[in-house]
Amino acid sequence: MGKRIAGVLRRRLRWRLRRTAGSAALVVLSVALLAWGRSEDGYNRDVLLNIGASVVIVALTYAIFDPLFEELRRSRVEEHPRLDDEEFSAHVAGATSMVAIMDTGSHLLEGGGRERFLNALRTALGNGVVVRVLLLDPDSAAASQRAEEIRPIDVRRVLVDNLRRLNEFATSLDKALRARFHVRIYDASPSIHMFRWDDKALISFFPIGARASASPHLEVFIASPLGDFVESRFDELWRHPSTRHLDEYVCLPLTVSRGPTVLRSCEVHFVAEGDEWCIDGSPMVDQLTDHGTGPLEVRLSRPLPVNGWAGTSFRLARVDGDEERMRVLALFDAKYGPRNVTGPGRARIALRLIPRLELLSGVGDVVSDDGAEVTGTA
Repeated sequence: MGKRIAGVLRRRLRWRLRRTAGSAALVVLSVALLAWGRSEDGYNRDVLLNIGASVVIVALTYAIFDPLFEELRRSRVEEHPRLDDEEFSAHVAGATSMVAIMDTGSHLLEGGGRERFLNALRTALGNGVVVRVLLLDPDSAAASQRAEEIRPIDVRRVLVDNLRRLNEFATSLDKALRARFHVRIYDASPSIHMFRWDDKALISFFPIGARASASPHLEVFIASPLGDFVESRFDELWRHPSTRHLDEYVCLPLTVSRGPTVLRSCEVHFVAEGDEWCIDGSPMVDQLTDHGTGPLEVRLSRPLPVNGWAGTSFRLARVDGDEERMRVLALFDAKYGPRNVTGPGRARIALRLIPRLELLSGVGDVVSDDGAEVTGTA
């Protein structure tokens, strides 16, 4: 919130400095003309004095009325029947400072307009623009609720595909451009649909029964009260503790151990299947080949919610059965794209994470490593 207020103050300060500098320049010019006129005689003197006096009037008029015109300009709202993705892509390509998007799943990353939009983003990043994209978590309750509102559209599928496209785009950028490209995933009820470029934005709300991109949008200045409200909502979601970076959605850091010995530290791809989680074990294929899944322990860098509690220590189990394996591999394909097994990469190894017996607070039933039920105080 403090950074948002500071940004508003900086914009207002820059505008006031420009207005003050313009007024000062006109005053200096008028004084110079009047002084020059006093040193002349006859017709030249009359012309210079008249021009100098006119410039003084212009300077005073500018200083008095420009703030009023500026307030009227900023408070102006223009309505559009829908979001024109081609026009917005043009705004993005021509941006000079900031591009920000807040949506559930964006149609800009779908169909034939996707390449146009991504090329516009690349152009903006090359011009030094900071790009921030905020999309809804596909595994959140809010995504399920939104899916109920706009059936038959598969909101989760749209979100997963959007995030995959953004991740592919991010990995294609060089280091300098990548540092200005930021994607985060929020877990909250979507409230506002915003597409911003520099000091203007297109905003809408989420209608029932239709995608927000097909509903009317208001074009506003960020410095206006409505624009300031939308920017406030964006910043709140962007910094919320439950909002996570795209990297956290893509990869899961972990260590593989056998007893006290750490065998491997790596990052793996992972997907949610209902209340359970599966990982792609191909980065640890050597450890699996040497030891099998039974004696290995996997410890995660961050907890995953499983069966009502959040854990970081798991054992591994193969995803058995052709039908179940195909279903899990389809989840990986949707999130990361099909794996080209004929290329240098290895085929995916679908493994299920099984919670290990950990130190839990309170009394309850937990499952030990050998599958036995343990009752009592953990």
